[in-house]
Amino acid sequence: MIVIDLGYRKVVLNREKAMQLMECLEGAEIYEERYWSDDKRKELGMTETYTYHVYPNDANFSMQIVSDSKYQMAKLAGKPTKE
Repeated sequence: MIVIDLGYRKVVLNREKAMQLMECLEGAEIYEERYWSDDKRKELGMTETYTYHVYPNDANFSMQIVSDSKYQMAKLAGKPTKE
């Protein structure tokens, strides 16, 4: 199994699906909504509360191999409880 770090989350997939996902992510662009406060909008002469941006993805994605035994142990543990 392969663990892919997507920034705020890590996902686990089999090797074939992990490679497909990585290929898709390499070609993806970033979409971002940016909020502007009332003060900042007035300062910049803006009327819109949000601006929208699309730009090239320069983030690096990392992945690591997880052994079958470690994967099975983690799967048995399930979702962690919040304390």
